[in-house]
Amino acid sequence: MLEQLVEHAQQLPAYDLDAWQPEFNGDMDIVIAADGTWYHQGSAIVKTKIVQLFGRLLQRQKNGDYWIITPVEAFRITVEDLPFVIVAADHVHQKGIDLWQFTSNTGDQINLLEANQLVVTYDSEQQPQPQLCVRDGLWARINRSVFYQLALACEVVETTQGDRAELTSGPHRYYIGPV
Repeated sequence: MLEQLVEHAQQLPAYDLDAWQPEFNGDMDIVIAADGTWYHQGSAIVKTKIVQLFGRLLQRQKNGDYWIITPVEAFRITVEDLPFVIVAADHVHQKGIDLWQFTSNTGDQINLLEANQLVVTYDSEQQPQPQLCVRDGLWARINRSVFYQLALACEVVETTQGDRAELTSGPHRYYIGPV
């Protein structure tokens, strides 16, 4: 199933949303729930290819609003947490570099190679809230099982502030949390 999701996502083009200047702008009753499920008028969108297409047409504005952009229309939508969820992670070797490759719920594959691309914050109950930048200011929540997988792959680093868990991917180290 995951392979089919990735295969279809790789066939979608990388749309140049910034080049499009749609004439019509409005709101659409689409909600991306915190668990990554997309809803239209209260009903879950069950067609994976539609969610993948909308995910490719998604853009985040400077004011924080999320929009689905087409050449002729732009629709503001609601995102409860983050628009994507990371559902798988693999430690891979590409072009002489060891790195982590993540797969989103829409089939996008993201290589962890940029500084600050992986961020872990903590909520009011001190629970980790890991997230990964997918592209162009669009972030994904890393699901719990993937976060545990990353935590097991971390190295313990001693610092003057205490021991910390760090994950290495490509040329960067990412802070995962205290040990």
